[in-house]
Amino acid sequence: MARGFIFTVAVCAWVLCEATAVGQGGGPRGSDRQNAPSNLDRGKALPTNLTPHGGEYLQTEAVQYEVVYMPLHTRIYLFDKKLKPLSARDVHAQMSLTLPTESNPRQIPFRYAAMPPGATEQDFVFAVFDLRQLQDHETPITFEFSGLPDRHHPIASFTPLFSSERIRPFVARVLPIPADRDGVMRQRVCPVSGQALGARGPIVKLYLGDFPLYLSGEDCIAAVQQSPERYLPRPAAARPSSQAR
Repeated sequence: MARGFIFTVAVCAWVLCEATAVGQGGGPRGSDRQNAPSNLDRGKALPTNLTPHGGEYLQTEAVQYEVVYMPLHTRIYLFDKKLKPLSARDVHAQMSLTLPTESNPRQIPFRYAAMPPGATEQDFVFAVFDLRQLQDHETPITFEFSGLPDRHHPIASFTPLFSSERIRPFVARVLPIPADRDGVMRQRVCPVSGQALGARGPIVKLYLGDFPLYLSGEDCIAAVQQSPERYLPRPAAARPSSQAR
């Protein structure tokens, strides 16, 4: 039993390290507008365009930005060149866009989303805006950053094109990275196959809304897509009151 568990942990570590190596070659999508147009690394795309949170990459020399379009808000996560998560605590950002029905651009500020103590998920900045208002139009969105964790380039600006197909679906396959080790160790077993994570090969990571879920193989994805509510985390049972008798 102990040997099997050690083997599973070793496989998990190997899989996640492999994911990092793949991520190092992933190129961004979108265009850099002012700071470092020559710094964009348009290398090989990630397999099936996977990113850690189902977004798209923008990139300067030292920092990768993952922009995740959700129906009612947009998130931005920060990474270094090796896909190691960076804190967004001191980052200031805003996005500017023009709706099809308006002539003047809107400027929407981002706010910082801290994670609760003990959380393994990465912090991020977010801006509240209903992207469904853009309908089926391809729309340039300008992202402007300051306070970045890159002392050589503390500011950056990008203007990628947005289309509605880039809004992350409720069930989204994403890229496992080393920061997922704690989540893999916590879950340990695939809820679809019932097998230990890593025992069958590369671990598959999904997001169900905001919740990460790890599977033992690609053949488990269809079951989650068919009935995602079955795999959502259950709310913790309420503890009885200390005064209950």
